[in-house]
Formats: sequence, C-alpha cells, structure tokens
Amino acid sequence: MSSVAHNEDLFSDSYRESALTFDALKAGVAECAYSDIRHIFSAHHYKGARIGGGITQCLALVYDNRIAGGMVLGPPRHSEKYPQSIDIRRMACLEDMPRNSESWFLAKGIKWIKRNTEARGVLSYSDLTEGHVGTIYKAANFDMMGTTSPTKWVEWNGQKYHPRSLSIDRDYSYALREAVDKGEATIHTGQPKRVWYYPLYNRKQRARI
Repeated sequence: MSSVAHNEDLFSDSYRESALTFDALKAGVAECAYSDIRHIFSAHHYKGARIGGGITQCLALVYDNRIAGGMVLGPPRHSEKYPQSIDIRRMACLEDMPRNSESWFLAKGIKWIKRNTEARGVLSYSDLTEGHVGTIYKAANFDMMGTTSPTKWVEWNGQKYHPRSLSIDRDYSYALREAVDKGEATIHTGQPKRVWYYPLYNRKQRARI
C-alpha cells in the first residue's frame, strides 16, 4: 500500500470534483495494514483509531489511487453463537466521498471475504446510541438478528474507551482505572447495538443460528 497517497492529497480541487459522482471504474478494494487506514478512523469514525480485540485482515477502499476508506475484520466475540463468521469491526470512508461509497465498499468487502477467507457469514453492528439504525446493512440484505445488551463506555479526557480497557494490562489502562477511582473518568450506559448477519452461502442458514 506504500504507493497509495494518504488523505493530505484528498482535498485538492480536482479530487473534490471527481468525488462528487462515485465512479466504480476508479475504485478498488485492497488488503492492507492497519497503519494504512488508521488515519481514516482517527478523522471519520466516532470511536476513533483505537481498536481492541483481534484483527485478522484490513481492507482499504482505494479511489483514484488514494485511500478513501477502511474496513477492519476480526473474529466475532460470540463465536459459539456465530460459528465460522467474521466480524466487520470497523468501517469508515472519508466524508467527501459520495453517499453510495460505503455501500459499494461494503458489497466489495463481502465479496473479498467470501473469496479470501473460510468464513461462512459476516457480522456487523449498528450503534443505536450514535443514531446508527443499520440502514446500510438492511439495504445490503443483512438479517437483523437482535440486539446486544446496552452499550457501556468510559469517558476520560475527551476520549471514549471500551470498558474492557479497565481490565487489560496496559499502561493507559492503569491510568484509566485510577481516573475512574478518582472520579476523573465517567462510565456511561447507552442503548443496545443491533446485530446484523449476512450468510455467505445460504440464506436459510439464518434459521439455524
């Protein structure tokens, strides 16, 4: 991915003009390192660039030879309920991309997963606390499987952390726990997330889960 320019090149007048109408002939999906797409999440995802849990693959939406979106894949946290599935851990595109860019990226990402992994299904979530009802997944024929328990997060110094950050063995986790004890960090409870599932090989698979 070293030959692909980062977002400092994305705000030229010529690129803004070309981005007004999505051109699939200029678009592609490529496997990449997380470092190639980290800047996308830092600027354009409500959770930012910090991501916990396992990462198995990362995909970049390349538009006109520039990175314009990122997708992070990993094992589902509830693998016993969704066996042989892969989780879209995070996905985002630059804000100046056309509206259908994420839908195109999602569809191509699913095709990439089917061709390059042994997964039988794809999982993703829409966070109701953030007003994300899952329109993009419904439009892509995902099945809405239910909801999670209410989401929780820790807010500290203007950033949000997953509650698991309070129990892991990292330097920032020690500081975070201390901040909670001192009342400097706050634990919030939000709404549930909707769980979305796309069977890769048989739509009847939904009934067996």
